[in-house]
Amino acid sequence: MNELTCPPRSLLYPLEPIGVGTADVESLASFFCRVAASHCVSSTDLLHRISKMCGWAAPPKNFWKDTNLSGMGDVAERYACALSEMTSVEHLDLLTLRLWRNVIAHRSKAPAKGRWCAACFEEDLANGRMPYFRLAWDVGDIDACAKHGARLPDACSDCGRTGARNNAACVVPGWCCYCGAPLGRVQAAHASAPAAETWKAAQVGQLLAAQASISSVPDRCNVTEGLRKLVDELDGGKSARFAQRIGANKSTVHWWLQQGGVPTLAAHLRIASQTGVSLVALLTGVIDDSIPILRAGPSLAELFPDYKKRASPHRRDSTDIDAKMDELRQSDVAVSVSEAARRMKVRRRQLYRVENEKSRVIAAKWTAHQRHCSEQHRLEAVRAIEAAVEDILSRGKAPNLREVQQLVPREVLGGVRGVFAMIQEASAKIEASRSATWP
Repeated sequence: MNELTCPPRSLLYPLEPIGVGTADVESLASFFCRVAASHCVSSTDLLHRISKMCGWAAPPKNFWKDTNLSGMGDVAERYACALSEMTSVEHLDLLTLRLWRNVIAHRSKAPAKGRWCAACFEEDLANGRMPYFRLAWDVGDIDACAKHGARLPDACSDCGRTGARNNAACVVPGWCCYCGAPLGRVQAAHASAPAAETWKAAQVGQLLAAQASISSVPDRCNVTEGLRKLVDELDGGKSARFAQRIGANKSTVHWWLQQGGVPTLAAHLRIASQTGVSLVALLTGVIDDSIPILRAGPSLAELFPDYKKRASPHRRDSTDIDAKMDELRQSDVAVSVSEAARRMKVRRRQLYRVENEKSRVIAAKWTAHQRHCSEQHRLEAVRAIEAAVEDILSRGKAPNLREVQQLVPREVLGGVRGVFAMIQEASAKIEASRSATWP
């Protein structure tokens, strides 16, 4: 007689996660919403019930807006463990990005709004399957669906409101939270994504498909060693040259290699696109001894529209610089070294390095000019203050700063120190001259 095996008892229905081990793996937020819908309760009620049973603080009102339940943070780990214990479904952390927490910087871009692929929802319904949210849609650096080559919208095609995916107490994946219209209607407005965006989505899809077969958390040291291998074999061990290759600052690459820094997901995609190594190989540190020949991939400008290639360094003409320095040194018009460097299109420190003695002469000449201008400005201010004080005293008033400011133009007093002392000196001088003239 065959014995019937019963599933283990659990507080919540043990729903089966969808797409584990594929690029279309379900997100933990989607699993949470499906569990709530299967119990005919709102997502908010289930959230409060889990928090109460686990002894956590009550979640804030804007929990779903400010929290990425499928990300790499501690919140994703806590709720994955809690749902796994309450549903008896193991390895719910595979519905999050938690596995990559040691090799992808947590400051990586997070999605600002809930997004989806209408073609994926339409495909779910056509196959008789309940629509669900893909984990790839909750990766901030991805804006396209690799499977259908379409951009990920964030607004309902019927009512036009954003946040239509899961911005409600009761969420049914695949339908608008505001008007109830199906989100699987493919519209012409959902334009095709550029090839570079599709390439990024495909790389992330391979990463999500591979995480189900990885037995341990990827190690940061292996990733660093893989980067060193790329620098050695592609750019002869020159990290500055490698930084130029991937469009990053050389200090950033030095931070990765020497100080244990962790690249963001966008930085990993930069490296993968310009080295020919897949994103999975980069993050697992499994890079063969021989680097593959670089294949024709998307350029940095295509992958990241805000990328600006650095201008080539300006080549100095020492003869021309020497002639211009002599001209400035002999000129009657004084200029600063910074202004001289700007005219010659070089940096100030480079000018000191090339023509140190002449630069010092120009700097001393500019300092003397500034000092002379300051003295002349002060003498002008003294004369104007004396005239103002004399006028104030002639009207029988006591000279003060407010009275003086009404008589002296602002550009004369501006930048002059010790105005109070100058007013007192002018008052004492005028009083003394008047006492000397009286019988």
